Amino acid sequence: MSTWGVPELNGADFDYDFEDTIINYIYQKWSINNPARGSQLQTDYESEPDTISFKPGFPDYFRPYECAIVQTKTEPIEKMGGKWVFTTGLDVMLRMKRLERDAIAIDIQLENMEVEIQRIVEDYVPNEIRGIMDLIYDDNVSTEKVYNARDSFAKSDWRTIVHIKVFYQKEDTST
Repeated sequence: MSTWGVPELNGADFDYDFEDTIINYIYQKWSINNPARGSQLQTDYESEPDTISFKPGFPDYFRPYECAIVQTKTEPIEKMGGKWVFTTGLDVMLRMKRLERDAIAIDIQLENMEVEIQRIVEDYVPNEIRGIMDLIYDDNVSTEKVYNARDSFAKSDWRTIVHIKVFYQKEDTST
């Protein structure tokens, strides 16, 4: 029987959840101020109303700005020698509630959030998070707006999903 582990973790498997780890990483790297990150991952809506809240899982729709992340599909990409290369998909869900529903100007915060996530992914340094070789965009779709046929300019809930993948390898440690 084979035992598979991550070389950068001394042959152990991941002892953390990708959702929790990547959302913490995004929170730490967040550098914009419109919307700004709060004093903690999940901000208190009343004391920090104009900040973005970060959480693993799905958005909760109680805050004006949210960044939530869920893990999707894990795929083996290729086998190189005694190592398998994997990717695990993560959907980074960005959401904002339009505060002035009847405003004429378009709110820029959702686009700001999209660009900031793209910057964080593009600036990732290999193994900055131990065991994660790289953060990459999903090959098929990297960023998509979430709309439906009944949406209009005046809608109050705006969402985008940024599809990324965690790139890592595992090796047979049973020998």
